[in-house]
Amino acid sequence: MLRHVVPKKKQGKTSPKGKQVQKEEMMKEQPEEKERTSDQSEENKKKERVQSGANTFGKRSKATPKSAGEVKEKKAEKKHRFFSFGHGKKNKEQGEEKEEAAAGESKERPFVIEVREKKKKNPVAVFFQTLNYLGMGRYRHLFVQTLATMLNAGLPLLDSLRAFEAEVRSKAVKKMVGKVIVSVENGSSFWRAMEDTCFFSPYEIALVHIGEDAGNLARNLEYLSDQQEKDHALKQKVKMAMIYPTIVLTMMFVIVMGLGMFVLPNLVQVLYSLNVDLPLATRIVIEVSKFFEAYGMKVVPLMILFFIFLSLLSRFTRFKAVTQWFMFRIPGIGSLAKEATIARFGVIMGGLLRAGVPLVEALESLADVTQVYSYKSFYTKLLARINVGDSFAKAFEMMPHTRKLLPVSVQQLVVTGERSGTLSATLLKIADIYEKKAEETAEKLPIILEPMLLLFIGALVGTIAFAIIVPIYSVVGNVGRS
Repeated sequence: MLRHVVPKKKQGKTSPKGKQVQKEEMMKEQPEEKERTSDQSEENKKKERVQSGANTFGKRSKATPKSAGEVKEKKAEKKHRFFSFGHGKKNKEQGEEKEEAAAGESKERPFVIEVREKKKKNPVAVFFQTLNYLGMGRYRHLFVQTLATMLNAGLPLLDSLRAFEAEVRSKAVKKMVGKVIVSVENGSSFWRAMEDTCFFSPYEIALVHIGEDAGNLARNLEYLSDQQEKDHALKQKVKMAMIYPTIVLTMMFVIVMGLGMFVLPNLVQVLYSLNVDLPLATRIVIEVSKFFEAYGMKVVPLMILFFIFLSLLSRFTRFKAVTQWFMFRIPGIGSLAKEATIARFGVIMGGLLRAGVPLVEALESLADVTQVYSYKSFYTKLLARINVGDSFAKAFEMMPHTRKLLPVSVQQLVVTGERSGTLSATLLKIADIYEKKAEETAEKLPIILEPMLLLFIGALVGTIAFAIIVPIYSVVGNVGRS
């Protein structure tokens, strides 16, 4: 309460009438002062309410009306939902910054998001560049393994790269490492330098990228080296399983060519001299022998060129899809290819998510790395559903035909891992399960293919024998009757 003090007059004394006038003036001024103080207190309360509302903007109740801008932000967040693992703090801080900005606070927390467009490379240049690295997969593993060991030992990145460049024997790989060193020395990041070489897969580049940004490059390289070893071991088992059928089919081809070029032409003259009606199988064998007699020396190089042409043609998407479609339907080989592809799905996705790569980028890397056309198309469609904001459960529900590619049990495990927040661990567990299945199938593959190959060879030999023996028996029968 403010009190108005009237200064005392020094000259003279005030009369009783004057005192009464002063009292009346003071009584009039006191209500005016009360009104002023009450107005000031109400203004202070309003300011406190506004300030407290700004501070508690994020803890607003559901009944509080939202502005049109906030509603648009919520819709945009739902539309472009972004699953990330290991970056919960950043997302939370980003949400708090949006709320603080909407409340009008003066504090700002900078949150930088790197937006970069993928470079479109010339496919012809990439093709000829990759031809230089054919058969050099072991150098890729050696590069990753050496860098992981040196970085764990405390050696700087550039020194590790120079040491590997000095030790490697391949001229093409030495040149590639030299380009990486120059790029890093000029200020480029390590993963960008790797990307420009066309030597590394998108999966390997993504792991290096996230490791370099998070400061865990050595750990990610060590994990990548372990996965490369597992992948190489599985491929070796598949190759060993395919050696037996390949040798059998090659020998069968050589025997058929030898019969057609040297044996059948002599038998044809004998069959013609019998003067009997020849069965259909014999006539087919005679025509084949004539073909080999006329073009035998040209058939072998043409067949070799044909297989080389098929191997080159299989690199193109459309023809590759056809060959893969047939391969996945061969008993034994199809199941092995499917199990190996699912194991690779778990390894790549689980490894990238565990390293901290966001789900969308992990799916993009998976689609880029996958060589099987049907699975590549499936991953691309799955990525489109995730980009829209769907969960794995809804995406799988919208694509029921994909159960042939990814079994229902695997889909259920992925959905469970997504809901429980353990998606990376679940995917790595799927990879372990299907790697073991693929190893078991690779061991059983020769046992499965052996009877099929024997039946095929037996049918071929039986047809030739039937074509030759039947006319001879008919002649012998006619002679016996006469």
